[in-house]
Amino acid sequence: MSSADVPAGKIITEYQVGAYVIRLINTDSRLLYHASLEGVSRSLYSLVESRLEDLILLVKKGNNLSDVFSLVLGVPREDVPAAAYVFKILTSYKKLQVLLDDPYVIDISVEGPGPAWVRHKLVEDLDPQADFIQTNISLTSLEEVVELQQTIASRCSTYVSTSNPIVDTQMPSRDGGHRVHLVSHIISVRRPEIIIRKRTSLPPHMDVLVEQGVLPKAIAELFRFLILSRGSLVVAGPPGSGKTTLIKSLLYSYVPTDWKVVIIEDTGEIDPPPGSSWSRYVTFELGSVRVDLFNLAKAALRSSTTKLLVVGETRGSEAQVLTQSLLAGLGGITSFHGGSPEEVVTRLRSYPINLSNSQVGMFNFVAVMSFSDKPRRVLRELAELIYESSRDDVIINRVWERIEDGLEITPQELLRRIRRLNELRSKSDLRLGFEGLENAGEDS
Repeated sequence: MSSADVPAGKIITEYQVGAYVIRLINTDSRLLYHASLEGVSRSLYSLVESRLEDLILLVKKGNNLSDVFSLVLGVPREDVPAAAYVFKILTSYKKLQVLLDDPYVIDISVEGPGPAWVRHKLVEDLDPQADFIQTNISLTSLEEVVELQQTIASRCSTYVSTSNPIVDTQMPSRDGGHRVHLVSHIISVRRPEIIIRKRTSLPPHMDVLVEQGVLPKAIAELFRFLILSRGSLVVAGPPGSGKTTLIKSLLYSYVPTDWKVVIIEDTGEIDPPPGSSWSRYVTFELGSVRVDLFNLAKAALRSSTTKLLVVGETRGSEAQVLTQSLLAGLGGITSFHGGSPEEVVTRLRSYPINLSNSQVGMFNFVAVMSFSDKPRRVLRELAELIYESSRDDVIINRVWERIEDGLEITPQELLRRIRRLNELRSKSDLRLGFEGLENAGEDS
């Protein structure tokens, strides 16, 4: 495809990904993601495609890919990088490869035949209200989407079939380790679905989130004290609101690498730091063999975990094990789908989680993430959960709200509002952690 195929409109930005030139274009009615293989001639693409089986065989025998293109196919040396990228497209994720390689693409969505859609970092900066934007990368038929589903599933060591129509999996680490959700056309009425949530690199340090205005400095300091005190935190919010990013930032910023930490997830998103004593378990299902979050949570308690249990997302019976770990003196962090502390408490008490009020009250805080303008994802409120045994009820004590309190709340004011502070203080491994929070900001 040449630059002559670029649709009319204002080019917002332009950059290169592999052999593609990427343009974000503001047309009359919308933003468009446009990818052009401008560095690849049609004859070169056809040559690689026509000899693909031979190329794969030669590479498997240990031949250098550049030498194969240059000596076997007669490709000029200056065209070898372009030919190598075509080879990557054809042997990996086909039309979606450029979207996987694009560092600005956050999520990819294919809803049956037609264009792929993406969430894009630069678009979010330009228009905080934007969600997915359309690309010019199009899958032309039901058969092409189904074939691509099977290609992705195979590379993830799984499959899509009538007996396994909904697949949640993860790409291998060599392909980025991205989360994958596949739905067969049997379920989605001839619109087979491919959702890829791209895995980010190292999460930002909590200091960076504070600088960006994601949350106040006082709350970041409270979170540090909470973790060092082996307290518990539910990070709630709608999908894509930054729950996992906040949890990763908390762990990487504040949790010592010599702590015994176990992370359990459906798909692995939180990597234990190199050289740490952390462990990570992920769910597994093959035929009649099924290891779910409940099984993983039980295994975590048998693995000499003494400090912290992290559950990627609490949805069911694993919450029972998580509360047992809190009762045993461990700290706990989990994400949760819910738009307010009230929703979180209601869902924790309802089927299929079914926690009692006393168990719900074992969680110290609920932090609710939400969407905003700049930054795109923010902490909206922080609430404390308090179990009142005389009434057998859970009281929600809001200690900070973004609209009411802003970002300048002091640590002293925050501590004044917390009713379970002495409980955390008694559990703290680092007395200085509490004193540092208590005295923070006095000189400012």
